Amino acid sequence: MATVADICRYMEDLAPLQLAEPWDNVGLLLGRADQEVHRLMTCLTLTMSVAEEALQNGVQLIITHHPILFHGAKRLTDMSPEGRLLLLLAEARIAVYSPHTAFDSASGGINQELAASLGLEDVRPLRKASRDIDGGQGRIGSLKLPCDPTSFLKQTCNAVQAHYLEFACHTTRPIQKVAVACGSAGEFLDDAARMGCDTFLTGETRFHTVLECQSRGINLILLGHFCSERPAVEKLAARIAPHFPGVNCTVSQTDRNPLSLYRAEDE
Repeated sequence: MATVADICRYMEDLAPLQLAEPWDNVGLLLGRADQEVHRLMTCLTLTMSVAEEALQNGVQLIITHHPILFHGAKRLTDMSPEGRLLLLLAEARIAVYSPHTAFDSASGGINQELAASLGLEDVRPLRKASRDIDGGQGRIGSLKLPCDPTSFLKQTCNAVQAHYLEFACHTTRPIQKVAVACGSAGEFLDDAARMGCDTFLTGETRFHTVLECQSRGINLILLGHFCSERPAVEKLAARIAPHFPGVNCTVSQTDRNPLSLYRAEDE
């Protein structure tokens, strides 16, 4: 039977922790390494509803993209939301692993999958890993054929299962060379511009970055943080399963986008 340590080793091969940002909190964050795992669940964010779902389904290991204990903790009690979450997990012997930015930058990670889902070719990192390891931050690639903005926006919605997105088109040229960076990644705009991209796609960014795209004549597409990362997390359970035949690998069904769209015309 697979243990927490066995699955952690697989995750570290898939997304080497050396790729994680220095400020990040990655790896096994809660639980015993020698515990057997019969059921595993993946999620983007480990909320109380996701924890309760894991408890109800007899899960021994949660792989969450966004880490718990991100800012550290000086006390663990039921007097805070994080404390209640951690106590529930610990008392139920549910281990927690987070790959976070290591998975963003891995050669088979979120940004690579996002670029592939958009039909980009000749994909490479926006910022190559400085260490002797495959991968790097963000991705850049080209569409096989130039595409008009409307068609590309529709294709993008389908790729990330989004009902809507925000965009700002600042050029009349067809879209062809695209930079992608999941999550909140406006800091990669300079890299996208330097590498000649006509379009920059991320989850969310500051308004200042929107204006900077305008001044540089670069199209900007904002998928929303959730939609930029959740599809790869859904696929992660299916990627793990063949390596551990005795482990039931599932995706959380309560891990949902916390934001909804309100349209005044619906009233």
